[in-house]
Amino acid sequence: MLSTGKISSIVFIFSAISQTLCILTFNVKNPVDLLENRAPYEVIAVASGSGSTYEILDKSLPFSIVPSSGVISTSRSFNYEEERTKMFMVVVVSKDGAVEKDRDVLIVNIIDEDEPPVCDTDFLQKTASVKIPENFALFRQIYTVPATDVDGLPLTYTVESQFSGPTEDGLFFDVDRDTGFISRTSTTPLDFDAGYEEFRLLIKVTDTTGLSCEGGLIINIIDLNDELPVFVKIPNDTIYVPENTLAGSIIHVFTATDRDAGDRITYSFARPITMFSLSPVTGYLVVLESMDYDDPDVPKAFSLTVTATDKNSSHITYYHVNVYIENVDEPPVCDPAISTGAGIVLSVPETFPTRTTLYTILANDPDEDDVVKYEITSSSPDFNTHFLLNENTGIISTTGNHLDFESGSKMFVSSVKVINTKDNPMSCKGLITINILNENDEAPIFQNISDKPIEVRENLTPGTVVYRVQAHDRDIGDNVQYEFATFYDGFFIDEDSGNIKTSYSLDYENPTTHHEQRLKIHAFDNDRVHIAVQEVTIKLIDVNDNPPKCDGFPSVIEVPETIAVKTLLMTISCRDGDVNVPNNVLKYKLINLDAFSHDKFTLTDNKITTGPHSLDYDSATFAGMHFKHTLLIEVSDSGTPPLTSTVTVIVRVTRVNEERPEDSGNVFSIQENSPVESIVGKVNFTDIDWPFNNMKFTIVAGNYGNPSRFYIEPETGVLKVLNPPDFEESIKYSVTVQAIDLDNDLQPDPLMQLKKLAVATIDITNVNDEPPICVPEYYETVIYSTVKDTFLQLQCSDKDSPAEQLDYSIVSGNTPQRFVLQKERTKPASLATTQNFQYNVFEGIEDPTVFQLLIEVTDEFGGNKAQQLSTTATVIVRVVPWFTTTQITTREPTTTTITTAVLVRRSYFWHPDNWFPAVITITAILLLLCLYALAWGLLKDLPRYAMLFPFCRGVNKQHTPSVMENKSEAPRSKQNPVSNTIQQAENPNSLPGHSREAELYDGRAIDPDSGLQYLFNSQSGAVKWIH
Repeated sequence: MLSTGKISSIVFIFSAISQTLCILTFNVKNPVDLLENRAPYEVIAVASGSGSTYEILDKSLPFSIVPSSGVISTSRSFNYEEERTKMFMVVVVSKDGAVEKDRDVLIVNIIDEDEPPVCDTDFLQKTASVKIPENFALFRQIYTVPATDVDGLPLTYTVESQFSGPTEDGLFFDVDRDTGFISRTSTTPLDFDAGYEEFRLLIKVTDTTGLSCEGGLIINIIDLNDELPVFVKIPNDTIYVPENTLAGSIIHVFTATDRDAGDRITYSFARPITMFSLSPVTGYLVVLESMDYDDPDVPKAFSLTVTATDKNSSHITYYHVNVYIENVDEPPVCDPAISTGAGIVLSVPETFPTRTTLYTILANDPDEDDVVKYEITSSSPDFNTHFLLNENTGIISTTGNHLDFESGSKMFVSSVKVINTKDNPMSCKGLITINILNENDEAPIFQNISDKPIEVRENLTPGTVVYRVQAHDRDIGDNVQYEFATFYDGFFIDEDSGNIKTSYSLDYENPTTHHEQRLKIHAFDNDRVHIAVQEVTIKLIDVNDNPPKCDGFPSVIEVPETIAVKTLLMTISCRDGDVNVPNNVLKYKLINLDAFSHDKFTLTDNKITTGPHSLDYDSATFAGMHFKHTLLIEVSDSGTPPLTSTVTVIVRVTRVNEERPEDSGNVFSIQENSPVESIVGKVNFTDIDWPFNNMKFTIVAGNYGNPSRFYIEPETGVLKVLNPPDFEESIKYSVTVQAIDLDNDLQPDPLMQLKKLAVATIDITNVNDEPPICVPEYYETVIYSTVKDTFLQLQCSDKDSPAEQLDYSIVSGNTPQRFVLQKERTKPASLATTQNFQYNVFEGIEDPTVFQLLIEVTDEFGGNKAQQLSTTATVIVRVVPWFTTTQITTREPTTTTITTAVLVRRSYFWHPDNWFPAVITITAILLLLCLYALAWGLLKDLPRYAMLFPFCRGVNKQHTPSVMENKSEAPRSKQNPVSNTIQQAENPNSLPGHSREAELYDGRAIDPDSGLQYLFNSQSGAVKWIH
């Protein structure tokens, strides 16, 4: 056995020899220089050799080869700086099948090449950003450009472009060429408020070979609070305010600006001052007090110091302004009572004296030495008729005309003006309204009072207005009020409206009620200064206000359903409380009778009787009414409108057993042999007494048998089988059924129960349950071969079927068709011959002299084949040839014993012909020989499979065994057809999955060798052993 060292030496020597003698070549110069970073799957060489396929021995190398063409390509890309091995030795071999033909080594060198600098992703995508405040120091590092060179070459950084916004052209930043540090290099202020909010720098990174990457940086400037608020200047820093400026007026708006974005400016006074207020948010300067230039106590000028402070009070600015009060020529000032709103309103009674001072207008001029005059600018009609204004004093007085509230104007309106006497006169205006007051100087006067009695119906609701008196007072505004001079029973008067109302419901029938009264009424004005008197007559009118009253209702009456028609059930007695005719005349009416009750009751005056139809308890509709009639009687008087009352009379009807049960024919049909509990039918009895058909059933006669043929369910009347009937025994049964009604009286009484007898006829339907019978079952007869007519009459019958429904057929032994069956309509079949028998035929086939015929007899000829029954009869016919003169009668069969018993069994199996198994066996042997020959041809040269072919060693490869040689070694198989047939019959399932129709065995025999009995089919040859 070779050691590992020896094997390695041999492999080395073989390899050396192979390399020395190899004829495998490459289409490129070896070694191959491969630049790094090339795309994978790049073809680097093509191998050519004497073999048909190519492969790379070391599968772990990052190279692949196309086996059929020898094309060598890379499996991935290479990075010189990351590769651990810069040279690969690729051993390529060429083969024919599994045999190596030649090999060679392809050396691949990975060559470094210059690569551009690598910039950071965010920088490369120009999304890198930094934030710096606007006061960021010069030359201080802001950002370092993130770039590297995988080749280790020095990098140079330059700013390609610089954009600022929203203010453009800002050049504030630069990058150090060697370090990539970005810093602020411009001395120009980096002012966010000047619009320098964002800068975008485009920076290029270049190595010494000129390769580069380019990226961008966003520099966001952070705004700082570094600006002072600046006030918007006022001309001469002076504010002029007219003296008549109202308190609360805005006299100036201070405005200051701050260049710092987002700064909010707050305004305030440096020193508090009471005359003004300053809004800290809006800068509104508001006057808090009125300023009167003519008032010596009020200053004429003010000095204000206003401050503007930015956010967080970081910066504050002061602004000094002067406020001067300006003198204004002022108009006269009227009394606010007349100059504001709707002016002054004066109320003057109509009895005010004439030529008397009524009102003095108050007014003055704030300016010294100014004189004012009074005048009326407009007024309502008749103002000057009753009133006069003094233009110097402003006094308003009455004229000589009297004021009258009822006939004249009730209100006077006048507009007055107070004017000074300057060259440019100024004025104030006012409004004076004079209302004339009514005085109580008129007495009330009654109007439209009826002199006829006022009719009032009784039973009016308390508070009902029955009449209204009215009195008029010419004094406008006087309220006339009313009262009764004394108390009047049943009435009161509303003091304000004059409505006479009922104090309670008046009842005409009450003896204490007045039917007529005279009412004295007072009408008085305010404070009862004036009083008027009037009388009114009230007459009470009777109305139909009492409905009929009936006592003792609802009433319940109980009567039997057999009560006679026109029987008085009840007299209704009612009364009416009204005393006058026709209000107390009563009428009676039967109302709302349902459809079931409408013809069973009559109301005459106040008497209820039965009829015109009799009562009936026995009704499903009446059962739904709970066996009661509800009568509604409407009792009404003859008043207008009539008043009614409704009384209820309930008539409860009790049941009476009136009718006996009745039958409507009971004929049933059932098949013979029906099992116990089979339902024959339900007897048809009806009982029209309620509850309907509530009966008990019993069989009282005709139910013969032990046990009885039938029984009946007492509650339902269902007839059932107790002892299965037999058609052959009896085709009809007649049983007497008794039906007794139950619970048809109010009080159950067995003596009052009614009954009914009826005959139930049960027809028995024949069922084919009896097979035909032949007597005898075995026939033996001798005939001459010349007979051509019937020679044997079969004697077969069937209890279920008549003779004409029996079918006869010869099922076996009739070979070669020498016998036929002839049958008349009502007689059993007869056996006859069909032709001459063949005997002593020269070199021919003679007919046998003994025929064993098996005749099958089937019932229900032409009926349902699934229900047909059959039997067989065996006929032994001994034929005497025509030249035979002696009848043979004593010959007995020597090998076969015939029995008339027929066993019918259905077996399902597949029974092939005798040649089929032999063909299958030979085919299987030939198939195995072919498979063996195929395996021998493929595996004979492989040592590991040599043991499977011991007779093939050393055989010349050019020799191929013939098919005949293989056939000579095939095994042979023989089978006994007879024994195979018997075996199949004994095991009908010997071939699973194959079946055929049931086998009919038409004969029985005894095997002479074993003495065992077996069944046989004379046509198919099938047999079945009987153990």
